[in-house]
Amino acid sequence: VNRVCGCNPPCSVCGDGKEVDFPNAVVEFPGQPSITCGTLQTNGFIGRIPAGQCERMPNVIDRVCGCDPHTPNPTPNPTRPPTGPPNPNPTPNPTPDPTPSPTNPPCNICDDDMTIGIPNGVVEFPGQPAITCEDLQAMGNAGLIPDGQCVRLPGLVNRVCGCNEPCSVCGDGKEVDFPNAIVDFPG
Repeated sequence: VNRVCGCNPPCSVCGDGKEVDFPNAVVEFPGQPSITCGTLQTNGFIGRIPAGQCERMPNVIDRVCGCDPHTPNPTPNPTRPPTGPPNPNPTPNPTPDPTPSPTNPPCNICDDDMTIGIPNGVVEFPGQPAITCEDLQAMGNAGLIPDGQCVRLPGLVNRVCGCNEPCSVCGDGKEVDFPNAIVDFPG
């Protein structure tokens, strides 16, 4: 049903950003009728090819169909607008006043002696865009969070950001020697 109705996601049989160069070339798959590269590409775009098959398709048809990146039409060369005569007394651009630096003290969003356990956790406050715990902490470090708001943050972000006291998995403050090792737990 998915193949016949086109219920699969659209896909490019040559791979993302690529199209067949030889739409009239014929591809043959074992146990299937011959098909032109153009028809195969159309079937991919309208969702008639299952995603798993479509992912493998570029390696199979590249040589016959000539899968190359789509080349957009060339951009015309720019033309400059006419300019007036040179100004003998140019006016210098005024220098803007510098932006004042934040005056707030650094803010640890998890509270003192706590660290963020889930840096990619997303914090959402009403009327504000969503922000990751890591980015919110960076704002705190830069003094961009007012002190009055900082004192309320630990209670609001504790669960989302996984605020915990620092702990070494090795115990006794020892550091991990193999941080990329994968540990399997039974069960």
